[in-house]
Amino acid sequence: FRADQELPSINRTVAYSAPSFETFLFCTMMRTKRMKTSLLAPVLISAIVLFNVCITITTTVATPITQDIADEEKLSNSNNLIQEASEDSYNEITHQNLRVGRRLQEGTTTLYLPDYSAGGTPHPPSIPRNIATNIAMITDPITRKDTAFFWHIPKAGGTTVKAYYGKCFSLTVATEVGGLFGHDQDTKIDRFVRRGIRYMNVDTTTPGGIQHAKDLNLAESGLAKIIFSSYFHGGSELFNPVNRGRFFTIFRHPIERAASLFYYRQTATWEKIFGLNTLTLEQFLRKGRGEKNWMVRLLTNKFTERLTGEDLEVAKEILRTRCVVGLMDRMEESLERFDTYFGWSPKNGEGNDCKNELMHNGVNRNPHAKIKVGSEAWNMLYEQNEMDIKLYEYAQVLFEEQGVLFSSQVNQRQ
Repeated sequence: FRADQELPSINRTVAYSAPSFETFLFCTMMRTKRMKTSLLAPVLISAIVLFNVCITITTTVATPITQDIADEEKLSNSNNLIQEASEDSYNEITHQNLRVGRRLQEGTTTLYLPDYSAGGTPHPPSIPRNIATNIAMITDPITRKDTAFFWHIPKAGGTTVKAYYGKCFSLTVATEVGGLFGHDQDTKIDRFVRRGIRYMNVDTTTPGGIQHAKDLNLAESGLAKIIFSSYFHGGSELFNPVNRGRFFTIFRHPIERAASLFYYRQTATWEKIFGLNTLTLEQFLRKGRGEKNWMVRLLTNKFTERLTGEDLEVAKEILRTRCVVGLMDRMEESLERFDTYFGWSPKNGEGNDCKNELMHNGVNRNPHAKIKVGSEAWNMLYEQNEMDIKLYEYAQVLFEEQGVLFSSQVNQRQ
């Protein structure tokens, strides 16, 4: 007997040993006297049949079994998995995002990620390990175990995105609402409905809430369609190499966003900062307050350390490889891209009406005077957020580059 040389080594070992064992059993049975009446004969025959069945199973499913073992090893630090959500919500045939995976596999297009070396640097920087393993690359086909992860940048349209998908699309979301009404004490992951929106019973917008969600295996449950959080690194810890996060966000010019946040906090009683309503923006900034490269700091997990050019490159690389980019000044197009990428659509006519209303009116808007380019406030904010501005400019480039990932209908609007 010669084993097939193309078989994996684990199968080849079994294939070589199988005939010897089978021959041994057969010879033993032949040597048994009065075979028709012997009690040993049926046992030996059953052993041969059972052994052949085991060999067949081993040689045909060894690879899937090996993969399953690998997946279980990746989840060795997780608790028992919660039963997966119904597959009815995930249609692998009609899921629009699979066109990305098919293009990747078929080689029908060559542009998936912008060429890093085009910027003059030959090699991309290394990104943090938890991001590399827990957040999927944008070009990887989406699986049932992946969960959309929206990085909520303050005053950049994130509240509109929550309402858009929670209310208009009826998707189950994980937000700050999950920590209300006593749910922060829940010991089992679950969903609840509040004002027509389905929420997870965990708060993913605070460090403590994120840990609670992790303890309850939020990502493994498959119940949440979108997880919202401003804590990028903390949020990434909710995922793992098997149950990965799908990173997407909306960007806004950092100076406009910082000014908007200042004026918002002057009037928002639930987020009001004492004494802020008596200051002008310029006075506020002269006190050394205000954001200082918030986006780069959150992406690199450096809240107090001095940022370097390398940190900016790491932040760019995270966006380049793992972020589906949206822009606030192109909100409608950005949301259509997200819809296409994840395969989401409104459930009915009411959903479409809701979508149209949000596109025109938005949510949580706070009208205020625009900050003038070249003004004192503009210059101070520029100095405090130079890295964020460079990152935003890079996000604008990525937005154009990522157009190849989406339908021609979306591209025609660019």
